Amino acid sequence: MFRKVAISIAAAAMLAFTAAPAFAGPAETAFLQKLANTWSGKGQLKGAETGPVSCKVVISAGGKNAKFQGRCNIPDMAQQAFSGSISYNDKTKRYESRSASGTVPGVRKGDRLIFTTNSKNLAGSSRSVMTISPSSLVIDMSIVSKKGEKTTSRITFSR
Repeated sequence: MFRKVAISIAAAAMLAFTAAPAFAGPAETAFLQKLANTWSGKGQLKGAETGPVSCKVVISAGGKNAKFQGRCNIPDMAQQAFSGSISYNDKTKRYESRSASGTVPGVRKGDRLIFTTNSKNLAGSSRSVMTISPSSLVIDMSIVSKKGEKTTSRITFSR
């Protein structure tokens, strides 16, 4: 089960940070440039699985998108790495995050972007919500196994 949690956390992070080709205007591009930073985060697994979680995410601004690379660690597990970009898609009029795992649409509320991912597989279901602004980054996630065992975590990042 612990391995499934680690894989789910990495998948949640990848999908949360998952961007499409952009044609952003000056306001959207300027906002994405403000997200550039190096973020370090810590959290705690609670519920069916317990233990600390630590992550590092580097967001670099370039052109009309913000690229990211990250790693999450859970003791007794291999590091989980992810990468991709966030951009604004003029055609769909939304922010999008894209990685090897796919594309996730984002909603902008003031100075925050919110990406929500829900997934189901043979092991169970998971939900992650990433909220990012120029001054904060938080990832909330929950995993429910097929047996109904629930694990949650909030990873709060700082610069």
